[in-house]
Order: sequence, then structure tokens, then C-alpha cells
Amino acid sequence: MPIVLSENFRALFYAPFYAALATGAFRDAGVEVILRPSPSPQAAAAALRTGEADVMWGGPLRVMIVHDSERGADLVCFADVVARDPFFVVGARPRPDFKLADLAQVSFAAVSEVPTPWICLAHDLRLAGIDPDRLEPLSGASMADNAAAIRAGTLDAAQLFQPYAEELIASGAGNLWYAAATRGLTAYTTLVTRRGTLEKRQDELLAMTTGMHRTLGRFAT
Repeated sequence: MPIVLSENFRALFYAPFYAALATGAFRDAGVEVILRPSPSPQAAAAALRTGEADVMWGGPLRVMIVHDSERGADLVCFADVVARDPFFVVGARPRPDFKLADLAQVSFAAVSEVPTPWICLAHDLRLAGIDPDRLEPLSGASMADNAAAIRAGTLDAAQLFQPYAEELIASGAGNLWYAAATRGLTAYTTLVTRRGTLEKRQDELLAMTTGMHRTLGRFAT
């Protein structure tokens, strides 16, 4: 029986997962994997918990949030894949001397689609001696809408991933203020399953881990 792997959502920094499927890395490691498209991170998590999917990819922070809010939650992470924060703070005007404290002085929109980017940025703010609550970031709009607001001049800065960041910068409408990857290694995205699945299908999930390891080695070279 194949492993059904659910997308979280489609993004450039998830390239290793698609590469493992496209190159046959999972198959070569001894496991058949079928990709299940997901319309949203919430849908992916729901599919995992109802048994429509065996594995999904996502942030360990999301799993910790579930465990914090639900007694007896059985989600577990395995296979660390994305180990840098892939988000950027892009501003409407150049700020070559940007400091995180500057975000308290501008209109700033944090990512609303998923929790991990803002939680990581809030941690960076605390390390810099800044209370994240001082920022009161705008939330609720999509990254696409926030990018459009920067173009329109109605928003000073936004937390974005690719391709929104590069599109703004390349067009001259946006300027790179902060690349979160510079914060260093971060357990950002792993494979996620339920504890029962991990116990029953451990050999197949170990093979998935092997396939991911080989794929990341190709990226490194």
C-alpha cells in the first residue's frame, strides 16, 4: 500500500519534496509515495487526521501548537527537511540600515496563512530586546494582497516568501529589509504523521527519510 503524502501548500522552498517525487528518490529507497494536492494547510492537517493522508509536510511549530491545545494529540514530526527560515521582510522604500526595531515605526503586515513565520520573527524581535506586542502587525490579508498593498503605497512593509518578495524587488516596488534565513539553522519544515502510523509503517517512513536525505544531498551538490 502506498504512502499518501499531502502537500501543505505550494511554495518554492518546498522544492525538495517535489524533487524527491520527480526523481524517484522515494521509489529508489523502497517506498511508493503518492502526492495528494492540498488547497490549504488546514486541509492538509485535516486529511492527515481523518486518514485521507498518511503523511504531510509542515512546520514543527504547528505540531507543537496542536499538542498545546489538544490533550492526547498524536501528531509527530520526522525527517527535518527545510532548515532555514525562507521568509523576508520587504519594504516599500529602501532601508539599507534596517533594524528589527524599525518595524514598530511603520505599517507592517505579518504572514496570516501559517503560524511559523510570525512566531520565528517574534522570537528574533525578543532576542533583539523588542517586545513583539509593540508592533501590532496587520494580519488577515494574504501575502498576495500584502504585496499588492506595497505596490499601491498603502503598506510600508510585509513578511513574504518567494515569488512575492522577488517580484516586488525585481520590479522596483519593493526593497529587501530582512532575510530570515540569516537567523541560522531552524527546524522549519519536516514530515509529519500520526504516532500510530509511525509505529505501524516505520519501515516505509524510514525509507521516506532516506529518500529525502538523498534528495537534499543532490541539492547540496
